[in-house]
Amino acid sequence: MAAAAVAALSLTACTTSPGQPSAQRTTTVRTLAGVPLVPCTIKGERPTPATASALCGTLNVPEDRAKPTGRQLALRVAVVPASGSRASADPVFAVAGGPGQASTQFFAWFPAGYPELHATHDIVLVDQRGTGASRAVSLPPLPTTTGLSPAAADARLATWARNGLRGVGVDPRQLTSTVAADDLDAVRAALGYDTIDLYGSSYGATLVQYYLRQHPERVRVAVLDGGTPVDVPVFERMAASSQAALALLLRRCAEDRACHGAFPRLDAEWREVLARFRTPVRVVDQASGQSAVIDQTMLAEAIHAALTTEAGAANVPLAIHLTAAGRYVEASALIGVDDTKEPSLLMADEILCSEAWARYDAGEVARLGAGSYALPLELARAQERAAMCAHLPRGVVPSGDADAVRTDVPLLWLAGDGDPQDPPSGLAGVAAQQRHSAVVVLPAQQHVVGHLGCLPSVVAAFVAAGSVDGLDTACVAVGSPAPPFRLR
Repeated sequence: MAAAAVAALSLTACTTSPGQPSAQRTTTVRTLAGVPLVPCTIKGERPTPATASALCGTLNVPEDRAKPTGRQLALRVAVVPASGSRASADPVFAVAGGPGQASTQFFAWFPAGYPELHATHDIVLVDQRGTGASRAVSLPPLPTTTGLSPAAADARLATWARNGLRGVGVDPRQLTSTVAADDLDAVRAALGYDTIDLYGSSYGATLVQYYLRQHPERVRVAVLDGGTPVDVPVFERMAASSQAALALLLRRCAEDRACHGAFPRLDAEWREVLARFRTPVRVVDQASGQSAVIDQTMLAEAIHAALTTEAGAANVPLAIHLTAAGRYVEASALIGVDDTKEPSLLMADEILCSEAWARYDAGEVARLGAGSYALPLELARAQERAAMCAHLPRGVVPSGDADAVRTDVPLLWLAGDGDPQDPPSGLAGVAAQQRHSAVVVLPAQQHVVGHLGCLPSVVAAFVAAGSVDGLDTACVAVGSPAPPFRLR
């Protein structure tokens, strides 16, 4: 996500009560399940360094709601009170993506990134169970199984799962989206809000849909930014989506006088690069003497990651040109990715292994992604996930988990036309499923776009009106002030 303009907010612990209409509000101490919230500062480093003054507390909820007196889990909650003098009765719950991002860290920039919205609405941030300060639990990096027989690889993964799950102190099955949606509603009730507005980015838009399905009477409006409906197999479509995003970027370069002038053979150079990397290429850094082997999968990973932000996408034409010329080290400095294996959050693994929207069948990946540069990458990821998921317990999911969310709640879907992960093509069924919805597409090579261009004002207008009827989105056609293509 491009860096939002972030300023520290100066707020006080004593402000208006969240559960009353603005005209009737009185000055009082904020509470969470009757316990006063305390002043705090929320801080985040990604997607941009940010701080915000807030009121914080924890809410204990049952780990397993079928056992309400059993083990409890403490949820981290932060409320950034509205900056204006007359706050609306309904707050905005901002739900972070991943899965795995902690909202009280990731969305530290949100109040300043959406100043008009924040002027009239409290911003509520909840670290989803299994993230941040809500009992985050990590598993060790997946072990390498290259060169092992299927039986030996399976045994190694079984040992990895058994050792990783030993003593984690949580029930992995209770870390899924449907349980997290009930957590959000528990926080809503504990803060005294009758209805809420929702904003979810990327996977956060998925969790918003679970909340809509489970607690529709509590939602006034919702904004789904860089998301895909839960009945659409976003991972199985990823190779095709990334190919379409790259094609759009190459076309934009061809139509840009400076970019086309610098790289007049870009399409041909890209074809040359793809052909070359059908066989792994050893790259040597002459300055350090270090070397690495790069294959199609690593190439695709670098290109795909760059396409998720406008700043990264602006580097892709030059990176392709340098790669075609054999200047691999310079190219990797522009769009390279770190292939170091990192620990993974248990909640993310449980969600991705258990929920229908995250299905990742290798056969479907191959069918839907035929002809995509990213197909080798997506096939490898699908196979790796299948191997991992075979050794993790299946999480709690609702009946009809694969069904579309049909609702009359007003919804605003936001998408970048060049999003390689959750593109506008995934929103084709929205109008039929959600009759009070609108889809707004911003000309942008970007995954998650609500903070770009005029969209913060559009979002604020939508939330204020409580309807998509008559919503003025003409400014969106201008796009965002994207960085120019890097030419050298």
